[in-house]
Formats: sequence, structure tokens, C-alpha cells
Amino acid sequence: MQSQSPNAFLTGLILVCNTVLFWGILPIALVFALELQDGVTITWFRFLVAAIVVTGIQAWRGKLRQFLSLTGREWLMLLFAAIFLIADYVLFIYGLTYLEPSAMAVFSQTTPVFLALTGVVFFHERLNRFQTACFLTLFVGLGLFFNASIAELDFGQEGFLVGVLIAVSASFIWALYAALQKKLIGRLSSANILLFIYLAAVVSLLPMSDLTSFGALESADWMIITFCAFNTLIAYSTFSESMKYWPSTHISSVVATTPVATIIASYVGHLLWPDVIRFTNVNMLGWIGVLVVLTSAVAFNARPRRKTEVAALGQDCIE
Repeated sequence: MQSQSPNAFLTGLILVCNTVLFWGILPIALVFALELQDGVTITWFRFLVAAIVVTGIQAWRGKLRQFLSLTGREWLMLLFAAIFLIADYVLFIYGLTYLEPSAMAVFSQTTPVFLALTGVVFFHERLNRFQTACFLTLFVGLGLFFNASIAELDFGQEGFLVGVLIAVSASFIWALYAALQKKLIGRLSSANILLFIYLAAVVSLLPMSDLTSFGALESADWMIITFCAFNTLIAYSTFSESMKYWPSTHISSVVATTPVATIIASYVGHLLWPDVIRFTNVNMLGWIGVLVVLTSAVAFNARPRRKTEVAALGQDCIE
């Protein structure tokens, strides 16, 4: 591993905040896209566009030869990273057949927890007492933010427990994908890791996709699904790059603020397209939760580190 550069913290912050921004606005774009095509077909197209763009960039830069240096074990890790990310996408779509989107959003917030745990278990990242307290209050804030959705959960609904299991499993599987990517990033660039995953997704999702639906799309429709595709490309590229500079535990604390970005995007979207984008009013307890989440995330990452902490962080980062 290389040592951490002086600007690594700021670089990681910019990258992960960009990821949260694009993940936050994606649900708004998907509202329009899902009126045109089914979820699997949209997902396939998003991966297809990402694969084409990244292949072109990596070929132009002469970086594709990196794949030739991988060992059998590293190829296996790369394969499982692809399987886990594709499974996360499929499980999320499948989970929506059992749970309402609001309920899926609630249980999907286990993702930052699992991401932080992978940092502790696989990369031996350490949380001091202050950071542990910030992490706990962050999820208390998320609970407050989702208080209305939690109150509306119908635990007696048929298939509810199945939906919860699917949502939590998807979060766990996604965290495993992220851990494998972080493991590989010293041997393969983040762009090449994602390129392999994109290509694997294009091949595996093709049989389940409805390609005939593209024939009915108009110019405005193409703009919507193309935006969704580039959203995937940008969000995952910046997320992957952020793992070079920040530990998984720190990234997870910022990723946990994604619902806040989504609620802001929903409000703006509702102002622009009130007949299409619904905005669920956040009650006072919810806004208190937003404040707690943001304060906890900032405190977790902004607290000055001791020299021993900086040294330990440097071992997990690569320029």
C-alpha cells in the first residue's frame, strides 16, 4: 500500500459526497423511467451504457492490459464482486414486490451498517469511542427521519417478513461487493473493476430484459433513461475512487445521509413536476432526524485524528 497524500481526506470527501448526490437524485429519475420500461430492462441499459463508456476510456488510456496481471484468486474475487452487485440490483427490484418503496428505503438503511462492519472485519479499521457514539446517533437520526414510514409499516402484511429479508440481504450482499472491490483496488484500477462488473451485468441481465420496449421510446424518453445510465456511471465511479482515500467506516457514515439528499431532490422535483413527483411531507421529528444525521456524519469525519490514527488510515489508502 502507498501512503496517504495530504489531500486524501478532501479528495475522498468530494468523491463520496458526489456519490451521495447522484444516488440521492436517482429515485426521481427512476420515477419517470419506470413509466417507460420495467426495472430490469432499465438496469440492463444503465449497465450497458456504463460498459460502453468505460471500455472506450480504458482502451484509449491503454489500461485494459491490467487484467493480464491478475492471479486466479483475484479473478475469482472479481467474479464474486460482480455477482454480489448484480444480485443486489435484482434483489432490490424483487423486494419491491413484497414491500412498499418507503418500507424498502427503511430496511435498506442497514447498508451503511454492513459497510462499516466490512471495514472493521476485513480491513481492521478501528472506531474510537467518539466515532462509535457518532455512528450510533447517526442511525438514531435515521430512525427519527423515517419515523412516519416506520409507523406505517404493516408487520402483518402478507410477505412482509420475506420483503424485509430480501431488503436486508441485498444490503449485506452490496457491502460484500464493496469489500471485494476495496481488496482488489491495489491490483486493478477502480474503472477496470467496474468495467468487468458492468459487462457481467449486461450479459446476465439480457435474458430478463425487454429489448422491444426501446422501439417505443421517444427523444424525451431516451434522455431520461440515458440520464439514469450516466447517473450509475458517475455515482459508482466516484464511490469506487473514494475507497482509495477513505476507510469503509468513514464512507459508510456519509453514505447513510443519502435519504436526506433524496428528500431534498423529491421536494425540488415536486416543485418542478407536481403531477409526477410526490413529496411526502417530513414532520418535525423527521427534520430533527435530518439534523442529527448530518451533525453525526460531520462529527464522525471532521474530528481531528491523532497521529496513530492517521498512520493507520494511511495503510488502508492508495493514491
